[in-house]
Amino acid sequence: MLRLLGYDTLYDADMTTQQLLEIARRHQRVVLTRGHADKRFPGLGNVFSLKSEYPPEQLKEVVEHFKLDARANLWRRCTLCNAVIEPVDKSEVGLRVAPRVFQIYDQFYRCKGCGHIYWQGSHVERILKNLDLMLGSRKDWHCVRTPRPKAPGHNA
Repeated sequence: MLRLLGYDTLYDADMTTQQLLEIARRHQRVVLTRGHADKRFPGLGNVFSLKSEYPPEQLKEVVEHFKLDARANLWRRCTLCNAVIEPVDKSEVGLRVAPRVFQIYDQFYRCKGCGHIYWQGSHVERILKNLDLMLGSRKDWHCVRTPRPKAPGHNA
């Protein structure tokens, strides 16, 4: 969910504790864990132990603890691979999306990493409502209709 909010994240369930430690130190990343941070990651200052087992509550914990702006960079990163999303000309996605999607939508976005195509479908409003429930009022939420270019939510 942090990727949806535009935050650079790294996740690999197969990573060992030692690998996490090395990456956190080398790249100055924060480690999020459900375990005992002091026991699992001794001496690592940039580790945060989540209390909740429920992902929406975990997101709220992280946003509140680190005082993250959950609105400013919405839909700037690929939810699949974490790379940046950029606008792409409609003519470049014709063969990569369903014909009906191509017919209905004019604005498309592509992940610079994996090439996944995004557009502002009906799922965007559902995502905004869910974020509103998790994180609070939506009066300041930015959507793809704002003047600055925004990448919309993941095609559901």
